Amino acid sequence: MQSDDAGTAFWFCYGIASLSALISTFYSLSALVGEGAGDVYALYAASRSVALVLTVLSVAIFRSKPVLIVLALVMTVVQGLDAFIGLATQDVLKTVGPAGLAIITIIAIVALTRSRGVKIPEL
Repeated sequence: MQSDDAGTAFWFCYGIASLSALISTFYSLSALVGEGAGDVYALYAASRSVALVLTVLSVAIFRSKPVLIVLALVMTVVQGLDAFIGLATQDVLKTVGPAGLAIITIIAIVALTRSRGVKIPEL
């Protein structure tokens, strides 16, 4: 990507990571309604999802590309694991949706890392 596209790549990646975190939070909070209302595991999942979405959304304030890349990678793992859960439960929508979102997030990460101004630290 050209340096002019760096801002576009950042906001595209931010949008996808935010969407991913918001979807995860929606599902974890909806698990608390009805049958999951007293489930302690649903409460733990919801607390982690809310913390993650707040962290991802805060990237807009600081506009840190390295932090966004890390959080987008985290959301890729979350969606990838959700796809495996969908596969294990034989639910096509809960497999294809998260898998598609994980792939789009990887594309956004690649676009962001190829834009100027992002240096990936060596291990």
